[in-house]
Amino acid sequence: MRKIYMAGMSHKVAEIAIREKFYIPMDVKTEALTHSPFDELLILATCNRTEVYVASDREITDGELVRYVCGLARQDYDDFAKFFYFKSGDDVAHHVMNVCAGLDSVAMGEDQILHQIGRAYETAHQLNATGNTLNKLFQSAIHTTKRIKTETNLSKLSCNIPFLAMKQVQKTFDDLENRTVYIVGLGEMGSLMLKYVQENTTKIFASSKTFANAEKFADVLTPVKFEDRYEVLGKCDVVILCSACQEPIVTKDEFVKAVQVADSIDVPSKRLVVDLANPRNAEASIGELPGVEYVCVDDLEKIVSENRRLRMIELDAAQKILKEGLDEFLHWNRMDEVSKQIHLHAEKMLTTANEESEKLLRSMPELSEDDRHRIQMMYERFAKKMANDFLYKVKAENSPEDVQVFLKCLNSKSPRN
Repeated sequence: MRKIYMAGMSHKVAEIAIREKFYIPMDVKTEALTHSPFDELLILATCNRTEVYVASDREITDGELVRYVCGLARQDYDDFAKFFYFKSGDDVAHHVMNVCAGLDSVAMGEDQILHQIGRAYETAHQLNATGNTLNKLFQSAIHTTKRIKTETNLSKLSCNIPFLAMKQVQKTFDDLENRTVYIVGLGEMGSLMLKYVQENTTKIFASSKTFANAEKFADVLTPVKFEDRYEVLGKCDVVILCSACQEPIVTKDEFVKAVQVADSIDVPSKRLVVDLANPRNAEASIGELPGVEYVCVDDLEKIVSENRRLRMIELDAAQKILKEGLDEFLHWNRMDEVSKQIHLHAEKMLTTANEESEKLLRSMPELSEDDRHRIQMMYERFAKKMANDFLYKVKAENSPEDVQVFLKCLNSKSPRN
């Protein structure tokens, strides 16, 4: 029977300094999915979690899967194994449902994780890394999450990471309309951040590794070349970092120089740097500078309680839908294995019927070809009718557990006299 497994780390068990070491670039993911050592594989990597999901016909141990993840991230197993969690069987399905619905996120019910899981699944599926089991699991999780977002108000109480970041900005500056904001990185996170910023100020600068990406938003902001970022960030009240870079793009030394140049003009004495990237875009030590407040993803968890009370009201309804989705998948998973066994028994019955018809026909060599064919068809029809009446009907009208008992009885041999 094909079983599901997962290993990973998240914001619940590892701080960002650990998690960012397990950032898995797209080229590494693509290579891993293309040459997977498992029957089925899916890799999920976000700013808050790195998780690997596997479906396998052989048993997978926690050590094997955690070592595999460490290998992808080029990190030492002995140093980081303690930060991982490992799940198997039904626990994996329960975990996926919770993660996809945003119930395991920093901001409960946040929407972004659904898109991230959707992309991770689409990538693995396109590379033929997933099969029947992971396809059904992630399709069920995505469908269940969409039901939760449609049938409850959980997602209407916006509490995604950019939203929390905006709350932090508003907490630091209550007069944001007169403040200048600089966004570095205009991917999914940065674009969503821009929408929130636009609602509060028109004084916006932005950079992207590809300047053309920043120019696309020229009607609502001032594009800045990535290499010129230090010329701008020292002059801004708020700097929001969302760039997918492996190394820090804002160092303490260069930041100090930028601030010193800017301070010779009329610039803010208080600055907020919001680092939403993983790995972090800035050296955290810039928060030690006078007048500089540095906030990373982990810090945002401290303000999530503002929306938690309202979200708890909707949580019961969401969990009921989640349980329905989970039960449906678990039933499918158990019945899928039963279906395979039923099919094997049906094939065995048909093979036996063909063998018996051959024995009969060998004893009747005088029969014509038409008669021989009719006898063979009669045996086959009888075998298929027996399979339908005693296998497929039993499967359709009983639980997977009861069908397994029935199949066990079929497999048992009668005692010898």
